[in-house]
Amino acid sequence: MNPLIYGYVRALPGLGVGDIDRLRGDIVAFAHHQGFALPEVFIEHTWTRVSAWKALVTACRWTRTHNVVVPSWQHLNTHYSLSSTAQQTLQDAIRGQVWFASAAIRTGEAS
Repeated sequence: MNPLIYGYVRALPGLGVGDIDRLRGDIVAFAHHQGFALPEVFIEHTWTRVSAWKALVTACRWTRTHNVVVPSWQHLNTHYSLSSTAQQTLQDAIRGQVWFASAAIRTGEAS
């Protein structure tokens, strides 16, 4: 059985429904290529809210999942230093790893 990974997308300003669908597809491709089972991608529809973030952490704890994939660091916070803090906070909460699908796509790992 493949290890679980959850996805997380924050609907940043300027992203439309098609963009969100594309980002979800990038996450699906990343999970498949890396050998993860992806039960769900959490979507933060309002970029200033954290309800999907909280649901993500709850799901990870409930299923003992230690991996989360996001499209890029901007989906954690649009300011790089705050994104780094958010990444560490999430990793601490799930006792695991946050992956960036965009890095894998740029290097050809998810294709």
